Amino acid sequence: MTENTNENIQNSDQARKEKMAASKKLDEKLKRNMSQIKHKILVLSNKGGVGKSLVAVNLACSLSEKGFKIGILDADLHGPSVAKMLGFEGKRLQGSPEGIIPMSVSLNLVAVSMASLIETSDAPLIWRGPLKMMALKQFLGEVEWGNLDYLIVDSPPGTGDEPLSICQLIP
Repeated sequence: MTENTNENIQNSDQARKEKMAASKKLDEKLKRNMSQIKHKILVLSNKGGVGKSLVAVNLACSLSEKGFKIGILDADLHGPSVAKMLGFEGKRLQGSPEGIIPMSVSLNLVAVSMASLIETSDAPLIWRGPLKMMALKQFLGEVEWGNLDYLIVDSPPGTGDEPLSICQLIP
């Protein structure tokens, strides 16, 4: 019994150390990614249905047409709409050894949306704070954004987990 308990404690300690190392590595990648982006713009409003996504997408498209390198992150995890608006709904994100490859929308515009990870657009996403924070942290840290002039973040309505997490994660 004591041997089993000691082994469980050692396994638990090892798992905790591995988790801490992975978290530190993600923090470093996030910091590196954000240092390669000149400007970050968060589009938010307390009310839903007022055109946040439309403003974010139009701003991204306008800036990219002017020759700026743009990334757009759909941080509305429960109701992502950027993929549909930019024409990549139903397409899956791809990975590389370096990280997640954002969707190439046009020459100067790349995008990432939760819609590229869920099975169907009407599939419920039942996540609470820590899971949402980790998803956003991964989008910011593991996506290979590259050198961008602007990262535009489309947020969900309100001042809940997603906007607060984005504000904590983006310097």
